[in-house]
Formats: sequence, C-alpha cells, structure tokens
Amino acid sequence: MYHHVNTAGSFITVGLRNFEKQMAFLKAYGYRTLNTADFSEILNNPNANAAKTVMITFDDGWADNWHYAYPILKKYDIKAVFFVVTSWIHNDGIRYFDTAFPSHKECKAIVSSGRAKEVVMSWDELREMEASGLIDVQSHTHTHKKLDGGSVYEDLSQSKGLIEERLGKKCEALCWPWGIYNDKHIDLALKSGYRLLFTTELGTNTSKSSPLKIKRIAIGDIGVMTFRKKLFIHSDDGLSKLYLRIFK
Repeated sequence: MYHHVNTAGSFITVGLRNFEKQMAFLKAYGYRTLNTADFSEILNNPNANAAKTVMITFDDGWADNWHYAYPILKKYDIKAVFFVVTSWIHNDGIRYFDTAFPSHKECKAIVSSGRAKEVVMSWDELREMEASGLIDVQSHTHTHKKLDGGSVYEDLSQSKGLIEERLGKKCEALCWPWGIYNDKHIDLALKSGYRLLFTTELGTNTSKSSPLKIKRIAIGDIGVMTFRKKLFIHSDDGLSKLYLRIFK
C-alpha cells in the first residue's frame, strides 16, 4: 500500500530512490505483479500458482503517482493498481511538472480548498497509463468522505460509473477511505457492482481469503533490505499472522 512517491520521503510518502530500489528488487527476484483481474483469478482458483506474487496499490490519485511512480513502474515493467477519488480527478489533460510536489498534509489542504487539480491526476493521465497495460484504475469512492447514511450507494455507484465511462473499462474493485467500513457498506458495494473490496487491515492474502476484506501492507519510505524483510514475512500467511500478533 502506497500513497505518494516524490522527492521527500515519510511514512506515507516514498522517496524516489527507495521506490526505485523496491521496484528493481521485485524485478530482479522474479516477483509477478498483479492487477485486480490477476488477483481475482488467484482467489477463485485454489490451484493457481501464487508464489512470489504481489500487488502494488496506490490510494487517492495523487499527481506524483503519474509524474514519478509511473515512469519507474514502466521502467521495470511492473503492474500497479491506482485507487482514485473520482470527484478529485479533472480534465486538465496531460501535464509534466517542473516543481516539487507538496507533502501529503499540504495536498489534503489543497484538495479541501477546491484546488484538487493542482495535486491530483487527470483523466487523460489515467487513460494513458491504462493504455500501457500496467496500470489498473479502480475506485476509492467518489468523495473520500466518511460513508454514512443514504448517500453511500450513490457515492459508490457514481465512482464506478465515472471510471467505466471515462476509461472504457470495468471497475469492480473498491478501496475504503481510511479503511472504514461495515457490513452494510459491503452489501451496498456488492449492490453497486463491486467484487473486490480492499481494506487497510494488515496481513497477507491466500486463496482462502475473502475478496470482500482484502488485506494490505503499508510500505513507507524504507530501504530495500527492510522491504525485502516485509516481503519475506508477509509471503507466508502463518508467519505474517504471528509477526502481526507480536508487533501490531
């Protein structure tokens, strides 16, 4: 689970050098990277070979994903899933930035002030990345607001519809904002047409995992050795559970 990739690293932002080293490691050691269709196939087939498989996910739709993360993903031929907040996505075309990107906190403030297009990707940028076959754009809801009351179904349906209309693809995966959801939300997501629901709950996934409660691991601005350690621990369901029981 990633959010930002840019020049300033933090828990939620991975620096360029560390991100490239992480992706280079995956390529060098023969990891297979998945989109949502690949992942669904593994979950639905208990005999599928899931050894050394990993899904790279990005939440929100920040512009640095296009400017910095995508070229690195393309360089190493690595697939990734971008969960985007569709009300933030705009029509400003394809852009090439020549200034430093704001911090995550500053990005959120810019979005709140109604200037999302300054820090969020455009539909044209998403469309170009989709066309590469590496990037799979899916939903992070329409508003990124706390889902409550009668507007949940409308929010989920609107996000799904926009992605399908604008990008000409199926949108069947949803990532909950802040990882907050309940059984009613799951029912409404299924009613909206989603089939894979991603959480912020920590852990690995197996062929026995529920497609409605998919776990992820936050990466952060870590070096390749720590990255390698995380991959080793969470590539084994039993070891992952034991580790999280001790250190969560």
